[in-house]
Amino acid sequence: MVRTSLPTGIYLLALSLFCACGCIAEETSFEISSTGTITYIDLEGGFYGLVTSDGVKYLPLDLPDEFKQDGLKVDFSGVIDPDIMTIQMWGQPLKILSITNNQGFIISDSWYDGEEDLSSEQEMEQATLLLRSSAALSKTLDDFDAKIAEHAAEMKGLNLKDEDIRPYLQKICEENPAVLLVSILDRTGTIIQISHARFDSSIGVNVRDQPLVDSVINNPVPGMSNIIKCIEGEDVIDIIYPLYSSSLSVTGYLSVLAEPALLVESALGSLTKEKEMTIMVTQPDGTLIGYSGELLLSSFSDNTTVQKIPGVGTSPAASYVAGHDMLSLGEFVSPGKEKYPVYWNTVSLHGTPWRVLVF
Repeated sequence: MVRTSLPTGIYLLALSLFCACGCIAEETSFEISSTGTITYIDLEGGFYGLVTSDGVKYLPLDLPDEFKQDGLKVDFSGVIDPDIMTIQMWGQPLKILSITNNQGFIISDSWYDGEEDLSSEQEMEQATLLLRSSAALSKTLDDFDAKIAEHAAEMKGLNLKDEDIRPYLQKICEENPAVLLVSILDRTGTIIQISHARFDSSIGVNVRDQPLVDSVINNPVPGMSNIIKCIEGEDVIDIIYPLYSSSLSVTGYLSVLAEPALLVESALGSLTKEKEMTIMVTQPDGTLIGYSGELLLSSFSDNTTVQKIPGVGTSPAASYVAGHDMLSLGEFVSPGKEKYPVYWNTVSLHGTPWRVLVF
């Protein structure tokens, strides 16, 4: 993450002007946060721009070198100043406040080349399924996230405590069966609106002890949590978007709790039909998120049950974003079988990684 700030001298100059004149000029800059794609623009000698998912173009004035990669997805916040003139004449000038790698579907140089016990045909079949499943899961997460971003944009300028907010929350719940509940948090992390009346007892509860909530409050860019326990006890992921006033100041946060196993099932359910292979999605520590395939069905009675696969969290798959090796997946997968030849890759949303394992 990169943060920049104005030099102290500029603050002192502004203060002296205020003291001398007794007034300050009307503020024309404002802060925004969003998700976008770094795009190389072949104009005026070439430069890098930022294009958001809804097509808004920003010209980053101080993009760090490590983010100058065409096609890189990022989460960012910055200050727009329409008074700044640039030679590029492209996009809205943006001074970067923070920027992080959103990642998405990773094809990485960090490849672990371990042991395997497969024929060349089996290797090809397994690697192909890995690429297909990674791409499918990445698209499912991106599409889900894009809808949340769209709804967050629709709430711009609304009174977040007004009862008219509830239909927006209900609509998000109805659009995807994986959504468990939707809430509005105020700027302190306290729930002020929630999607279903049966959850009204949660209104007034402060959830800033959740790492993602605290992170987004401190740095208002969209984020996705690891698996957490929600107030009602279910294992969920949380996707949070900042909400803005008409003048683009943060007024609160949209929090969407979803069952990750259902997202995985919708993305991968059709890929293992008529194949004697399993796709398993975990956190890097081995926490099971979801799966598709026959091998696990005898071990897990409920596809929404979250358990930890010990052989993943202690294997190279815990630290390498992609690779292949013989992994011990334990009694959860197949009692009596010590190791499986596993290919894995990483899918990520807002910087939170999920491992996709095929075996």
